[in-house]
Amino acid sequence: MRLEDMTPAHVRRAIELFLEHAFPPSQAQRPKVTALLLEGAVNMSDVFARMEHRAQDQEAGSLRYTLRLGNARYPFMKFVVQEYLVDEEFFFSVDTHDNLDVRPNSPDYERFQELKAYNRELRAAIESAWRDERLPTLEDLRLLAEGLAAVEREEKKTMRLLIVDDETHVCEGIAALLRARGYDVELCFTGEAVLERVASEPLPDLVLLDYELPGVDGEEVLTRLRTDPRTAHLPVLMATASQIDLARLRRVSGLLRKPYSREVLFTMIAQLLAHVEAPPRAP
Repeated sequence: MRLEDMTPAHVRRAIELFLEHAFPPSQAQRPKVTALLLEGAVNMSDVFARMEHRAQDQEAGSLRYTLRLGNARYPFMKFVVQEYLVDEEFFFSVDTHDNLDVRPNSPDYERFQELKAYNRELRAAIESAWRDERLPTLEDLRLLAEGLAAVEREEKKTMRLLIVDDETHVCEGIAALLRARGYDVELCFTGEAVLERVASEPLPDLVLLDYELPGVDGEEVLTRLRTDPRTAHLPVLMATASQIDLARLRRVSGLLRKPYSREVLFTMIAQLLAHVEAPPRAP
């Protein structure tokens, strides 16, 4: 949705639907933040002033505002309003915000995996409710990207890209834009699927890898790629909305801070591929 078309009423309704699903009447836990937070807001500047944002987002040019609403089982889930891929187009999404470093050898690992599965199902339910009321979601981002792809076409390239993101609408939208740029594009939605894919030939020329993945996360995928001689030097462009200790990702080829514009995405991919020898074209 164009920012000039978005109103506090859109955001208020999105928060109400979020809380209806996150804190059902059957649960004793009640929300600490409600849509009353927006009382008196007359425009989106008023709304954004009551939400959190990171300075680096503003510096990068793509804006992301968050409001920690939580749910009955987990207090850190967030409501997100963000500009993504297309300038001045904003979308609502849910950030489960549960990418804690709980490893398989931890006694809480299984319980935490159950919580993450619950959060993912809750996110899907909230975003479905938003779509039903025609609020701007990441499905709209996909549709917008597909529309732009129809008019932003370039000549065919010989490079193969693997796009990895558990947000299927984001993944499909990015794929449409990159195919329009002439790349061959494959998609994976989980870390396990990535590892299965790179076990076969031909390898992709670059992996755009989301950090926050269910199960095998992006950091673990990167570690396994770098320990396999076949993929040790495969360019990996990591994308994340989280604050990451970069020392843990020393062997990543590049880092994208989500949300990002499509121009930034295209530039970083082109720069990384400039050092990759293109495979010969089929006769």
